[in-house]
Amino acid sequence: MSILTKAKKIYRVVLNPQIFTCRVKYLFVFSHMRSRSSVLSHVLGTNSNICGYRELHTTYRGRMSLIKMRAMIFSDLECNLNDKYLLDKILHDYHFSDRVFEIVKPKVIFLLREPEDTIKSIINIGYNDPMKVMDYYCDRLMSLIEYSKKIGKGYFFIESNELVDNTDNVLESLSIWLNLSEPLDKRYLTFRNTGKPGHGDTSHNIKSGILKKTKNYSDLKIPREVLQRGESSYKNCRDSLLKGIIK
Repeated sequence: MSILTKAKKIYRVVLNPQIFTCRVKYLFVFSHMRSRSSVLSHVLGTNSNICGYRELHTTYRGRMSLIKMRAMIFSDLECNLNDKYLLDKILHDYHFSDRVFEIVKPKVIFLLREPEDTIKSIINIGYNDPMKVMDYYCDRLMSLIEYSKKIGKGYFFIESNELVDNTDNVLESLSIWLNLSEPLDKRYLTFRNTGKPGHGDTSHNIKSGILKKTKNYSDLKIPREVLQRGESSYKNCRDSLLKGIIK
């Protein structure tokens, strides 16, 4: 980013004190790469009650981190933040302090996809070593378990296949849980950075504007011993996440 671009962003922030003073709520999607988090975030961000649709790639240590989040979302969308959920999705092990949970008590959605489809999808976008991809997947699932323990009960858990196989019911339940004034819809808007590298899914699918099932890369083969490790991690994570949902 050039100095001029940074200066313009700072200028916009200074001219909009609502970034610092408005009343907001916070919503985080905790997941892993290729979990369908991009399409879920677009569905969420299309709703008039929610601002945000992509991964901000930032750390959360306390109040100043949350102010930075406000500024980043406003700079991207230039929307009215007041009384809205501010959304970020967390797919990597950036620092996320327990203090943030204590300060703002955010709403948290956990999104989990089965290992075979996940690994094949990651390999399809250019990560060629199944072992290294599985290392990331298993490590990330351990992190999701740790986050869920810190939160305790009360988060929302979505199984990725349910999101595309049982879309209407999942979105209805999620709308009720978030207490939205209008329900979530499987049709969504695209935004300034939709499909661009560094901002989530770069495939043509994300630009379709509708949440739907896509190609599963059945032609790719994963070594059995690699897949067994992922299946064990998946079961452990799923079982742990199920313990904290509210029936």
